[in-house]
Amino acid sequence: MISKKIKMKQILLKTIFILAFLIQTIGYGQDKDTTATWKWNVPQQINEVLYIGTDTITKSATPVIETDKWWEAFGYQELDSLIGLALQNNEDIKIAQARVEQAVAQKRIAFSTLLPSLRLEPSIARQEFSANRPNPFGGQLDRVTINTFDIPLTVNYELDVFGKNIDNVKANRLAADASMEDKKDILLQIITEVAQNYFLLLQVDAEKDLLKETEKTRQNNLEITTTRYEAGLVSQIDVLRAKTELSSVQVQLKRIHKLRTEIELILAPLVGVDASNFSINKTEISYLPPDLIFLEKDSLTATRPDLKSAKLMLESSKSLVKNQWKQLLPSFYVNGSFGYLSGASDNWIENDSRTWVAGVSASLPIFEGGKKRSEIKLRKSELKQAEAAYNQRVLVSYRQVENSISNIKWIHEQLLAQQDFVQAANSAAELTNERYRKGLINYIDVVDAERQALEAEQLSVQLFGQELKERVSLFKALGLLPNSVVE
Repeated sequence: MISKKIKMKQILLKTIFILAFLIQTIGYGQDKDTTATWKWNVPQQINEVLYIGTDTITKSATPVIETDKWWEAFGYQELDSLIGLALQNNEDIKIAQARVEQAVAQKRIAFSTLLPSLRLEPSIARQEFSANRPNPFGGQLDRVTINTFDIPLTVNYELDVFGKNIDNVKANRLAADASMEDKKDILLQIITEVAQNYFLLLQVDAEKDLLKETEKTRQNNLEITTTRYEAGLVSQIDVLRAKTELSSVQVQLKRIHKLRTEIELILAPLVGVDASNFSINKTEISYLPPDLIFLEKDSLTATRPDLKSAKLMLESSKSLVKNQWKQLLPSFYVNGSFGYLSGASDNWIENDSRTWVAGVSASLPIFEGGKKRSEIKLRKSELKQAEAAYNQRVLVSYRQVENSISNIKWIHEQLLAQQDFVQAANSAAELTNERYRKGLINYIDVVDAERQALEAEQLSVQLFGQELKERVSLFKALGLLPNSVVE
């Protein structure tokens, strides 16, 4: 009988070990899909070659992970320098830091209510009493002059019996933590604004290079058309069309130059530099946008500073509501004083001049015209507002992430499809120019072909710039801010 029980135990143990091994094997065999909770997936870039304007881009930047300074992954050192300047000089960041310091000071003020108050209040007074002062015993009194030398040490302490002061301290501590998260949110906003404007500058410079190349081509076309017109091979209309196309490109170049100046003027205050002395050297697109090692949906509340701040302010409001209810309860105080009191300076600090008093007092609100109840309603309404603000921010944060991912997806797919358009349009433009020089077609065909080529190349540049900016928007929506920046 005993041997059977032993065998049953052995079989049971073996079964448990086998099941544990199978569960472990299955667990290790499956990779967790951290993007499964999102509606869209960020497109991955594998062995891509992009034709952006007059450039061919093949270099891939390092993927971004949560702990990285993600802007460095784009590969542009000038962007890193601009963000470094912004973190040092931006005035909004300094204002946010001042607000943090104010909140910390408020927290310390609240904490001081948990400690006793000690005051040394020395005083020296000389007073003359009227001879006509009230006298309960009747008769005329003499005028009297007395001196008072007093040096008391007073003690006042509120006994936090019901935890009123503790709730107030907690509320102020949470508000101070929220102000720190607000500063992080400002840091993230400044970084993303600098990055997006820099990538807009990349786009503008790429368009400028494209338009300069087009200007040279149009100038050459005008010279060829003029020569053919002087030889009587074409009409004056072809010359006028060539001049029109050249002027059109020159107008676009002026527009691009104006836009570049405006971007520099936007970047100047962001990096804390006088706009009149600020300029950025010509930029050049060099890398494909970096990929992102994605985060889970539930991690937004742990990464986004604005959500963390809203959550902390919600908890702070709850503490303030508790504190306000407790204001209806009595307050208890311990008061005391010890010192020396004398009518003359020569025996002021003596044993016989010692004086002291100690006692306990209480305060209970009886009637204040509904003030306490109204304050409770006010705190409750503030709590409802904080709850609604937090829930709204959560919903908006999910929308922002989904919107950024979907924009990246569609822009990237459009950019890939645009590559065939660019190659075909350029080939058609070259073939059309060659046929025009041989006198096989009219100049209007050249105009149409070159317009299509320019539009295709401009669109590829614009799409690439939009994808760069949308990836920055995604990093902002995810709240990716390295701790090294905050410290």
